[in-house]
Amino acid sequence: MGAGRRGNAMIHTLQTISGDLRLRAEVCVVGSGAGGAVAAKELAEAGRDVVLLEQGGHYTKEDFTQREEEMMPLLFEDMGQRATEDGSILILQGRNIGGSTVHNLCYCFRTPKPIVEKWRREDGIRWAYEDLLPSFERVEAMLHVQPILEAQVNTLNRKIREGCEKLGYHGVVAHHNRVNCTSSGFCILGCPFDAKQSMALTYIPAADRAGARIYAHCQVEKLEIAGSRVAAVVGRLIDAQGQPQGSVRVEAQVVVLAAGAINSPQILLRSSARNEAGQVGKHLHLHPSVLLAGFYDEDIYGYLGIPQSYYVDEFIDLERNPDSGYIIMPIFGFPVATAAQLPGYGRAHAKWMQSYHRMVGILVLLHDQSEGEVRLGRDGRPRIRYHLRPDEQALMAEGMRHCAEILFASGAKQVLVPYHRDPLLLEPGDDLTVIDRRGCRPGEIPLASTHPQGTCRMGEDRTRSVVNSWGQCHELTNLFLCDMSVFPSSLGAPPQITTAALADHTARYLAAHWSAVRS
Repeated sequence: MGAGRRGNAMIHTLQTISGDLRLRAEVCVVGSGAGGAVAAKELAEAGRDVVLLEQGGHYTKEDFTQREEEMMPLLFEDMGQRATEDGSILILQGRNIGGSTVHNLCYCFRTPKPIVEKWRREDGIRWAYEDLLPSFERVEAMLHVQPILEAQVNTLNRKIREGCEKLGYHGVVAHHNRVNCTSSGFCILGCPFDAKQSMALTYIPAADRAGARIYAHCQVEKLEIAGSRVAAVVGRLIDAQGQPQGSVRVEAQVVVLAAGAINSPQILLRSSARNEAGQVGKHLHLHPSVLLAGFYDEDIYGYLGIPQSYYVDEFIDLERNPDSGYIIMPIFGFPVATAAQLPGYGRAHAKWMQSYHRMVGILVLLHDQSEGEVRLGRDGRPRIRYHLRPDEQALMAEGMRHCAEILFASGAKQVLVPYHRDPLLLEPGDDLTVIDRRGCRPGEIPLASTHPQGTCRMGEDRTRSVVNSWGQCHELTNLFLCDMSVFPSSLGAPPQITTAALADHTARYLAAHWSAVRS
């Protein structure tokens, strides 16, 4: 059985796998995103025999065509159409070697210290913020994290910064993980210039060099359990359309589950794990977001340049209150995604799209205390339930009002609040409290999530959590989790660095305690 070298790593794909896949390893890692790629690299470098399984394909810069209709089916779960059970919140997650780091917008923030302190206080986490500092430093070095330069702040982001400065709202130009960025703006469709330092370009090649065996197109369905241990990982080979091409079975001494906050609990629920405390799939947080659009007299060309460089943290103060607040961010979509968000149809919709080049997108991202749940449907697929509490609907509406203020302060002539029925079109001088009165009710305005988290949360109380402080499952001693599902609460910040740092921390713990865990 051979592997194909595309890009910087040797990856086994359907072109090089013949028949059913039967493997043995010391460690089987499930998922290749910000958690799984880090765990695979660290454990392989520690001398462990590692197999990594990824359900999606392996794509390189030659595959990134910059066309939405071609990239969305390749890079996103359910072709970018995964949503909550009631359809009110779109959930975007990666499905490829590198996971969501291939399509994300590269914000790089460390875990907020007040959030770690909250986890220690409420969930009994046994490490402190300072214990993560070496992991932060290693991850940031691998991902080439650096400040976004002033020259890289595009017109869209400058408009939002201008509005904030006029209103006295605090914001910052963020750090990112790009090198030699050409500012093409196609980040969310995969970088065709290899500027984005995704897991596919950093940790995956390093894992390969350390001896890890990496397999694409391997959809893990369940774990085989013997007593209090996982005996094997079981699934199927699938093509890019999700059609079965064979079976997969990997026997391993230790399993690291890093399939994300929707897929990891699915796998556990299918596995007939004891789940005695009933915590698997519970406590889902989404960081739900809602966007507004401002229209200007001058050309903006928001699709050119780094999509998100400015970051407004005026309305979140985790030191004062780690349980509330929201972030305001720039956002811009390509034509199909933008058309899907704008209201109306026919000539009315076409009128909005004719102003595409003069549009500034802005969004509110909620640090949510609302919770949901991932369950299995009768068809074996996930059922994602999430209830946005009325008080947090009001908080998001408040954020939408502040977004409108920012847009008008920077010169917008109109602001569109895209309610499905009776969209709200505002002009300078209008009473913006109408947004508070209309509210932000799921199903009445488009909502989205790119940060699902918390469904297998970490803690020392077995009745309230799934894994301990080092990601080790309470009920299955050779199972570790290394993804956003382990967050004990909403993070309140972009999660890429936190996910990778926790995976680094967990993998090094596992390597140091290998003899005890494997036996």
